Amino acid sequence: MTTYKALTKSFIKSLQMSQSNDKRTRITMKVIVAIVVLFIFIPVAVFCALMTYALVDGLSYFHIENVGVAMVFHLICLFTLFFGFNVIFSEFYFSSDIEYVRPWPVKAWELVAAKFSVSYYVDNAMQIFMVIASLVGFFFAAKPGVMSYVSSFIAVFTLPIVPLCYCGIISMLIMRFTKAVKNKESVQRIIAVVLAVIILGFVILFRVLASSAEDAVRFFVTETNSPFVDYMNKIFPMVHFISKAIAFGSVSDLLIYILINIFAVALMLFIAELIYFKGFENLVATGKSKKRDFNKLMEISVIRTPFKAYLIKELKILFRTPAFFTNCVIPNFMWPVFVLIILKMQTYDASLTALRIYNMNTPKIVGFFAIMGSVVFSLVMTALNSISSNSISREGKHFQFMKYIPVPYDTQWDIKVLVSFGLTFVGIWMYLIPAAILIGVNPLYVIVSMALSALSISFVAYMGVYLDSVQPKLVWDDELSVLRENTNVALCMGIALGIALMIGGIGYAFYAFLKIRLLLVSLGLFVVLALLNLLMLWRTSKKGKRHIAEQEEM
Repeated sequence: MTTYKALTKSFIKSLQMSQSNDKRTRITMKVIVAIVVLFIFIPVAVFCALMTYALVDGLSYFHIENVGVAMVFHLICLFTLFFGFNVIFSEFYFSSDIEYVRPWPVKAWELVAAKFSVSYYVDNAMQIFMVIASLVGFFFAAKPGVMSYVSSFIAVFTLPIVPLCYCGIISMLIMRFTKAVKNKESVQRIIAVVLAVIILGFVILFRVLASSAEDAVRFFVTETNSPFVDYMNKIFPMVHFISKAIAFGSVSDLLIYILINIFAVALMLFIAELIYFKGFENLVATGKSKKRDFNKLMEISVIRTPFKAYLIKELKILFRTPAFFTNCVIPNFMWPVFVLIILKMQTYDASLTALRIYNMNTPKIVGFFAIMGSVVFSLVMTALNSISSNSISREGKHFQFMKYIPVPYDTQWDIKVLVSFGLTFVGIWMYLIPAAILIGVNPLYVIVSMALSALSISFVAYMGVYLDSVQPKLVWDDELSVLRENTNVALCMGIALGIALMIGGIGYAFYAFLKIRLLLVSLGLFVVLALLNLLMLWRTSKKGKRHIAEQEEM
């Protein structure tokens, strides 16, 4: 146990980002963190709380409040499973500190236990926050007893354990009994395929249920004839017991829930003792890669301008690195899938024909939502894909490359912004333009929306690079940590969400309540976004080079 504690403390310490010595920078980071809490964590918490409240309040009439809690918990467990698998696999097998630990007299289960604790620490801040928010929604909808509060407190910190144990067991079995995984890129490709299949499955599911909103509701939330709850209880059996313990204060169900968690951890550690180290033997045996000889490398080399060469370098990093490709590039082109799922969950008619009729009857209202929606969505999407907010951190140990190549800092900076701008703008408008044509939106509204969208994307792209220059995460073992452990990604997202909410709210108030003409609202948006872009350009030109220079001195 002493070895486990020492390993866990050491591993967690190695994950922490270096702190700036500049007092102003530290103050700025604290202010931005407060913004993130205000515009990311709080909105997510409100959404989870409201969803749980609606489910529990609606099902309380049938005395099955536990089904509402179970549904939310199952979704959180799926979230943990999908996004935790990559983290677990990387920590268990592709973390550089393992090579230093293996020669020590450390047992396999101790190393796995420490790595599992680190993965829990890294991957579950948002999940724990979601559980707390969901429970708050439950408390407002129901009148729980003392045992419900005790069960809720335990659930907050233990709900992610079983999904992460699944990830650990699966990763060890894959590494021991197959040779499909040769490196971390192989893992990320497998995960990308699995996620694509899951998303496709959900799309097909909602297409099937689209004909009847009642069928969709029954599929998810009713206890009788509820395939979703039944299936998920088989995958995550502990949710069934903890939801009953919270809803009804059942002590026996709480004890069973605790035993399931203990059993899952014990089973994972038992399997680790048997096969964990043997998995490394397969990794070493299959990890040899072919190297191109020098002559072949020279044959494929061509002379390019510095701008073109650096641009290609940035694009290759994003497209050839599976972690960056699946987390930064794919979201720009997959977002219509999630929009489709949301539309299929609604009870009103959101078909193409209905939208055409609505546009014919109220073209100005459609124009307003097209313009305002393009601005808000562009702000959020640019921050969400995090292409700009990890652009300098992506350099990692090759950060000095920025210093020695004959390309000015300004040019490098602009290229990083250009890559973020290009992928985001194309990803958004390659779908919105055909949609606008099919619905029959006024071309003038489309042109105005595209112009405002371009300004929105440009602002967030420059802001993301600027934030990442203040305190980039240059020390990392795998590319996923650049995204998961980089606070600049969350900071950029928080600021973008805050600005999007303010612009959307103020724009709607001006148009709906103050009856300001759409032309004037659009002109006001243009002025605001232009000023924000000028502010970021000024800030970048003044502080950007200094931030990079300070990092070089560290």
